[in-house]
Amino acid sequence: MSRHVPHLNVRVFTVLVFISLPLMAVAAALVLGVGQAQLRDSYGRQLTQVAEHIAAGIDAYMYRRILDVGVLAKVPAIHDVAAASVSAPDTAAIAATERQWETARVATALRLGVLDNPTAKYLREITENDRIYREIFVTDRAGRLVATSSPTTDYYQADEAWWQEAFDDGLRGRVSVGDVVWDESARGHVIEIGMPILSRADERLVGILKVVADAREMLTPASGLQLGTTGEAWLLRADGSVVYSRRVLGPKAQFGGRELLRPRLEAVKAGTLQLPVTLSAQDSDGRDHVIALAASQLGLSYAKLDWIVAMSQAEEEVFAPVRAQFWRLLGVIGLVAAVVLAVTAWFSIRLSKPVIEPGMHLSDHPAVPRMEDDEA
Repeated sequence: MSRHVPHLNVRVFTVLVFISLPLMAVAAALVLGVGQAQLRDSYGRQLTQVAEHIAAGIDAYMYRRILDVGVLAKVPAIHDVAAASVSAPDTAAIAATERQWETARVATALRLGVLDNPTAKYLREITENDRIYREIFVTDRAGRLVATSSPTTDYYQADEAWWQEAFDDGLRGRVSVGDVVWDESARGHVIEIGMPILSRADERLVGILKVVADAREMLTPASGLQLGTTGEAWLLRADGSVVYSRRVLGPKAQFGGRELLRPRLEAVKAGTLQLPVTLSAQDSDGRDHVIALAASQLGLSYAKLDWIVAMSQAEEEVFAPVRAQFWRLLGVIGLVAAVVLAVTAWFSIRLSKPVIEPGMHLSDHPAVPRMEDDEA
């Protein structure tokens, strides 16, 4: 008697494999896609909150520094030295003094008394005791230097843009705040503030105080923050150029995602896009980043300070936990696939056996007598 060898039911095997495995793959892809999108949104909101916090810190620091300079402009020693210079400006005399200043700055400053008068000594004490103040000097209403903490580059300041902005219409003047710049002599980033000095009698402009302040303390929230290995903060201008970041950058450095950001930055400037906003962009190395933008409020008061805080982090780092789960899920899918194949093989073998009634085993049946034997 030939022994029955079970074999797979190819149709059943094929149907089960082609239905179960694609369904599992599609389900895994959907779950991972949804999870990654949710993680991007969640992390984008977190970066936005950090960017807004940094922007608020920078705003608070600048307003406090401007307030301090305003108080300094009301100090009697500073007010009096500016108000005391009442002689009409002599163009020829100013030009001659400028030439002397260029060739013998310290000697000319000492001869004019702007470096060793009581107010100059007071200003020098401030810069020596508070390193935030890099340089402080006072001009009269005509733009002539009357007291300074250290020899300045120029004697006559009225031809400078910052001075003209602070002078305004010559009645009460207005506060002039410059952008963050690199000061080669100070080897650091500084910010310049020009403050009108008003007469105590009628609050008319009598002079202008200029403070060159170290910007490192203001920029610490941006420079000191790092999330993971790729997360960092950038202080940008509205055109996408970099004001400051923790990287070593030149004065004309641009943000890595500037080209992609350009339409959004232009929309922000036009008022058609409100910050904060979260988006994606690529850096110069082609890596995708999650970027959150938050606006500083300083630009509303000082046009040169149209700053935007950008928080950036590489997507590969953001999605690392999800991708780790993806490989674990692939392992689970592989295990499930092995179980499915085993079950499929079992069903195929069962369905390939011949149909035999229960209890009808041929070896157990009694022999049926042959008719020839009965006749005999």
